[in-house]
Amino acid sequence: KDVLTLGLQITVDRAKRSMQEVARDLENAKVSQMIYPLMQIADMKALKVDVAYGGLEQRKIHMLAREILPTIYKNIVFVHSPLIVSLLGPGSKMSSSKPETMIKIDEEPEVIKKKISSAYCPISTEDNPVLQICKFIIFSKTAKFEVKRLTKFGGNLEFDNYGELEDAFINKKLHPADLKSATAENLIEILNPVREEIKK
Repeated sequence: KDVLTLGLQITVDRAKRSMQEVARDLENAKVSQMIYPLMQIADMKALKVDVAYGGLEQRKIHMLAREILPTIYKNIVFVHSPLIVSLLGPGSKMSSSKPETMIKIDEEPEVIKKKISSAYCPISTEDNPVLQICKFIIFSKTAKFEVKRLTKFGGNLEFDNYGELEDAFINKKLHPADLKSATAENLIEILNPVREEIKK
């Protein structure tokens, strides 16, 4: 019922605009693509949401929600975060149907280690999922990033901010394998409380 109520309030063009960042081939859009944002907005009511969290690609759908959600529910807060590229690198996107492309928040530590160990990690800041995890997740939660290395490989390193870490990596003072190992350990520590809460 809510989907139909919402559908009466917007034009096809407005629904299309809300899908620009998440849909392919909007010139030949399917009816289902126009219904999708309405279903997502109706879910906010069904789930009794106070805050909707999503990637930056959700902005246009959320802007539509700001306009029409109050007609069936209430005003809510929308929070967006940058998207992290697929663990497989360019040409692939994170998808729950492809577990190797992403890390779930309740992923077991050994799975996190395995996925990050095999993640795409070029000596570049562009499309580097490991660096993005450091930048957007780890450094938002911790003041220091420690890389544990054997003395014969230069000993331990400590970084106080993301810029230092990126600089060391780009200048080849930090090997991709060491970056991956430290990233996995830090991410596991950040996700541990979440995983434990979900298990309850």
